[in-house]
Amino acid sequence: MRYKIGVDIGTTSTKVVLYDENLEAIAISNIKYATYHEEPGYAEQDPEEILLAFKKAMKEVLVKIGHDSQNVSLISFSSAMHSLILMDRFHKPITRSVIWSDNRCVKEVETFKAENNWKKLYENTGTPIHSMSPFFKLKWFEKHTDLLERTYKAIGIKEFIFHHLTGEYVVDYSVASATGLFNIHDLTWDMEALSYLNIEDDMLSEPVDVTCCLSPTNIEFLTDLNLPADVKLMVGASDGCLANLGSQAMVKGETTLTIGTSGAVRMTVNKPILDKEGRTFCYYLSKDKWVIGGAINNGGNNLSWLDGILYENEGMLYERLPMSINHIPIGSDELLFVPYLYGERAPHWDGSLRASYIGVTAYHEKAHFVRAALEGILFNLREVWTLLEELGGKSTMIKASGGFLQSQEWSGMLADIFGMNYEVSTSLESSCLGAVLLSEKNFLLENSSRIRKNICYSEERHDEYEKYYERYLWFSKKLIKLHEESQIIFK
Repeated sequence: MRYKIGVDIGTTSTKVVLYDENLEAIAISNIKYATYHEEPGYAEQDPEEILLAFKKAMKEVLVKIGHDSQNVSLISFSSAMHSLILMDRFHKPITRSVIWSDNRCVKEVETFKAENNWKKLYENTGTPIHSMSPFFKLKWFEKHTDLLERTYKAIGIKEFIFHHLTGEYVVDYSVASATGLFNIHDLTWDMEALSYLNIEDDMLSEPVDVTCCLSPTNIEFLTDLNLPADVKLMVGASDGCLANLGSQAMVKGETTLTIGTSGAVRMTVNKPILDKEGRTFCYYLSKDKWVIGGAINNGGNNLSWLDGILYENEGMLYERLPMSINHIPIGSDELLFVPYLYGERAPHWDGSLRASYIGVTAYHEKAHFVRAALEGILFNLREVWTLLEELGGKSTMIKASGGFLQSQEWSGMLADIFGMNYEVSTSLESSCLGAVLLSEKNFLLENSSRIRKNICYSEERHDEYEKYYERYLWFSKKLIKLHEESQIIFK
């Protein structure tokens, strides 16, 4: 029996899945780590903690097969996008890993959009103009510190782990295409972007295709895990792109939707497709395969916030979710929530946006605020989905994943608000599966026995939601305009 391992280096944890020859998951480990918010807007992680989490998760899954670990033929990697670590000449990090949700460079984004041809950067790189982008993180370090003068390499978290294992600095085209530094048409570092930052391409890793394999040179790693010397390390791709592959959403019209801490809607297309207003991303998956879509900042994290202020983080919000949904009518008795609690990415790409409850009266109770939040999150995601359909064509199928599926009521709300049935995959960790599928012929999952289920919408409830969705669109646009004006008046 030969085995393959999929690794997903995520924002909150590293997941490792061990697969047999039929790509059936036989062991899984999920090791969490901290995010540090030491100043307003900061979101950082310790690269060494993530490396230790990776090693611990590897050990945990390999225990399942004992001495058969010598039969592992491949380890393939997925990772979250947009992280940035500055490394010195001794290959030691001089910063933590600055992750996608770090918002410190909002001013640099605003200045760039005001003074430069921001659409050209978007058109070259496919990365929306937003503080998540390593492009703007680097600009912040240039402006506010002297760290770039001491920097030998500027890398992401997957590159950090790959260097530990192989001694090489390489980055896959997929992760590179989410940096704001990589030309998605030429598949090389974008010289205009680097020129703006006053850096050379030798400060960045060597871009390679997603199926590129390297051999490990870290003997201690091999020995500690009892892995064979000839095991191949596949560089893999980004988590969002591999989630599409792992869900087998590879045909025109097949759409993936995720709601976890944040959320996203994605489609796989055969060529780069860009929005004229820069509202969607376009990232490389593999040769002739690109993933377009929009990610939102505000998903389950909004519920965690509400649980804290309504129930003192005791988890009561989740216990009472069925009641909040079933006993409060559609539209939450005219209470509307615009969910920009953590700024927003798609479709507005403005980290300074703020959330609002609209129409609050003395009649509204805790359950109203919870249901309104759920509706607002889904209205926001539907707005992104509508934009995506304008670019990539109508969705023929939606495949959903994420923590929201643990709630039968919230799952049903999604179908009703979107007005479309959707499919739920019960396969474990689609990004890990997508990573190992990169090694398969045509990237296809043959003879899959994975169970799927469908969640169906009610036409009657969909029609009822429509008027509240239109109301959401009207108010959200007005609030954004008001926010822009206030930024000028109260600067």
